[in-house]
Amino acid sequence: MISRVVNYSGRSFFIQLVFLIGFVLLLSRLIYIQVFQDEFIKKQLDTRIALESHILAKRGKILDRNNRLLAVDVTGYTVIADLSLFKPKKNEISSLTSLLQINIDKIKKILKRKGHVEIIRHIGEEKKIELERLNIEGIFFKQNLQRSYPQREISSHVVGITDIDRKGIQGAELVFNKLLKGEDGGFTGLKSPIGTIGGERSSPKQGLDLKLTIDIRLQSISHHELKKAVEESGAESGSIVIVNPKTAEILSLINYPTFNPSNRRGIKDLSVFRNRATVDIFEPGSVAKPIAMAAIVSSKKVDKDTRISTSPGWIEYEGYKTSDFRDYGNLSLSEIISYSSNVGMVKLCKDQSPEHLVHVFSDFGIGSQPVNILIPAREGFLPQASALSNRDKVSSCYGYGISMSALQIAQAYQVFANEGIFKELNLFYDKALSNPKPDVRVLSKNTAKLINSMLVETVNSRSGTARKAKIEGKVVAGKTGTSKKKRDGLTTYSTSFAGFVPAEDPSLLAVIVLHGITKDIHSGGSVAAPIFSKVVGQSIHALESGS
Repeated sequence: MISRVVNYSGRSFFIQLVFLIGFVLLLSRLIYIQVFQDEFIKKQLDTRIALESHILAKRGKILDRNNRLLAVDVTGYTVIADLSLFKPKKNEISSLTSLLQINIDKIKKILKRKGHVEIIRHIGEEKKIELERLNIEGIFFKQNLQRSYPQREISSHVVGITDIDRKGIQGAELVFNKLLKGEDGGFTGLKSPIGTIGGERSSPKQGLDLKLTIDIRLQSISHHELKKAVEESGAESGSIVIVNPKTAEILSLINYPTFNPSNRRGIKDLSVFRNRATVDIFEPGSVAKPIAMAAIVSSKKVDKDTRISTSPGWIEYEGYKTSDFRDYGNLSLSEIISYSSNVGMVKLCKDQSPEHLVHVFSDFGIGSQPVNILIPAREGFLPQASALSNRDKVSSCYGYGISMSALQIAQAYQVFANEGIFKELNLFYDKALSNPKPDVRVLSKNTAKLINSMLVETVNSRSGTARKAKIEGKVVAGKTGTSKKKRDGLTTYSTSFAGFVPAEDPSLLAVIVLHGITKDIHSGGSVAAPIFSKVVGQSIHALESGS
């Protein structure tokens, strides 16, 4: 009996001992893992981390009306320095800053940091190869996408620009950023020493392409002639707008000075980014006279046979003296336009009601924003009829006291080119993007034809102010304009010409504007009209020859 109890106690002790030894071994293992293999575990965990990669979507292309590239994403590179290896010598720093066009202070600041530091983003393949040839230790490259503008300064103000992250910040790039930008893709999974484990992948969706009404051939012609004209005339700036009046499509919109959107480094004069054709408003001067004449004729207070005495070449009205270039004597309505008689316009306009004048000016788009082009534009200035004094009323009839942009002048002259129909200008080939309003008749066909005949006489008569706008083999209709303003004691002139061709069935309408001329030769007939002849003449040849 006693023996059995002793045996049972022995077995119990043995079992307890086994459990104790097992527990001690397990505890020892845990302590070993926790204390002695902590670094190993961390390394294992580090090799099995969540992996997220960002796959950039290509931005949509911007094309001209003939599918020529205006903006496109290309492969670029970010230059990165590994500060553990990047210890450049003086000559290497000099070569690096010269090649990348960066300040030496930037390199000095980078050298004070640790890890991997971006030196510059977005360099092209050629510059990458040049940099590789320098063989500077610690420099490596990360592939990315960058925006390229193959036409450079020729299309910059219309196409616009993107920021360093390819987000639109100006022009069509800004207006249609959502359409163009696309949708980035990516990958999420686990990364281990043996490779990627599982995960989800989403492919990037390229942005949609955008087609403009612009014809790059006409843009190139306009750019070349405008640059030359601004430099020769001493003007501060200039703009050219070319339109197909039948469709209201803008074929060319150019400004000078301009800029290369692919290389904006070093630009100090930020005014080069201004789209002057749409935002620079000015008193148009005599180029507004045909619009005022349309209002006068439509009031039925005169007819085509009316004649006005402009002698002795000046008139005093409401305490202000208005003069002509010389005493033109007794003039018909057509001669008042072709001679550009201020006196004749004052005499005709003083009997017009302010309400009627403002109504017609408004019908031509003066004082309203050309919203259908969508890119930023200023609305100009047209006074309320109730605010027009008698003096202001007659001044508006020869283009003072109102303001317009080059684009608005083009839109207004479409009424004459389309026999009285107002059409909203359009810059985008897909009309669904701009949703233009229906065409509106704002002038009777007969009145429009009468004004057109006056514009033809202005260019083609021996005494017309726009004789230098002639194009061989074509009948041109148009009007010159000159206005002056004083700024800081200096008198400067804005000179312009607006016209279309062929007069009997217009296919091209163009507006030429130069600002800030101080030279003695500054009239629209002397400066702007010859530019029209060159630009539109070459444009006709390009369109007809298909070159």
